[in-house]
Amino acid sequence: MESGKLTREYQDAVAVCEMDEASLDALGVGDSGFVRLESEYGSVVVKAKLDRRGSAGIVFVPCGPYANAVLGPETGESGMPEFKGLLCRVFAAQGEQILSPSELLLQVASGEA
Repeated sequence: MESGKLTREYQDAVAVCEMDEASLDALGVGDSGFVRLESEYGSVVVKAKLDRRGSAGIVFVPCGPYANAVLGPETGESGMPEFKGLLCRVFAAQGEQILSPSELLLQVASGEA
């Protein structure tokens, strides 16, 4: 974040989906493969990352524009979106690319997301 939220360094830090080894194997992507997360609110392509302490069926995406792409607008009157417990589908995303933070924000602003 110190170098800017539109940089490659920021993208590398937040455009990831951490999951357990069994989930990586089931998807056939391995560590550093690409996955597509889809919720009822949107979808996004991010890099898969092994979480050695992860549990099957649970993934983690750091806060940022990539997580926001699949979050809903509901805040439960708290002003904060529901970051935990969001139901998503995870798919292997071979042949797809991760959008840069700028490209992702432009896609969302244009209504394409």
